[in-house]
Amino acid sequence: MLIWPDCIYCILRMSLNASRIIMKNKDQVRQFIEQILKLKALKGEDWKVTSPEIIRDVWRIINKVSGLDDPLKKIKKEQNDAALKIYPFAKRFISESYDPFLEALRFSIAGNSIDLMTGETKKPKKEIIKKLQQFAIKEENIKGLKERLNKTRKLVYLGDNCGEIVFDRLFIETILDNYDIEITFVTRKFPVLNDATLSDALYVGMDKVVRVIDNGIREPLPGTMLKKISPELKRLIDGSDLVISKGGGNYDLLTEESRLKGKISFLVQAKCKPYTTIHRVLLGSLVVKNLS
Repeated sequence: MLIWPDCIYCILRMSLNASRIIMKNKDQVRQFIEQILKLKALKGEDWKVTSPEIIRDVWRIINKVSGLDDPLKKIKKEQNDAALKIYPFAKRFISESYDPFLEALRFSIAGNSIDLMTGETKKPKKEIIKKLQQFAIKEENIKGLKERLNKTRKLVYLGDNCGEIVFDRLFIETILDNYDIEITFVTRKFPVLNDATLSDALYVGMDKVVRVIDNGIREPLPGTMLKKISPELKRLIDGSDLVISKGGGNYDLLTEESRLKGKISFLVQAKCKPYTTIHRVLLGSLVVKNLS
């Protein structure tokens, strides 16, 4: 998906918020803002680009100005730790629910907002479930995903954020309980935003469930671009029956890849107008899109 005008505002807001967390003082923040405002896409001079590509360029400037390779490393660990505290309760809730697949899917898609929904992890865990129940998923799309899984023997699962990957693990465990599938979980190679890298996936124990690799992209790109992935991941995707893609960054890049049509399913949350418009859902809705 190429950028909409809304994406410019969203990226600028994200950039300012990140700079205030990462930068040491106002002078660094000003230096950073001055540099990103020179990017053509953020001036409305390039509409043939995706949001992840713009964020990559923004993140390179963050790295340069801050002098840090992984400026949100501490926050990513906090997000993983918060999700890991919820994990035992969530696993029990899913296993005891009427539809474990649906509940695991719901946790997985909404996972990157779990910390926002619950605030302090000491709050009652029932509050998590109450919030999750507000998120509906179109039944026909869930059915379509199950039909694809029934025909799948090899699955590539493209992860997204820290914290969220704990609930990806829950969903993957549920898939393995119901389907005979070989799954490979894929992370970013270079740190960007709060996206999960290989070390983050290992930290939450993903390797205890399935094989885990990074995508081989040697730049801070918050998504998966097929022309930049490693030969290993390319072979895995080419040989897979299904690719499950998590998050907006992967969605924005991979909807531009015609070669994946018919074998990729996107799991995203509709957090902005472009997503609510494209998928015809309310803001905050959980979306399963089986690209045909």
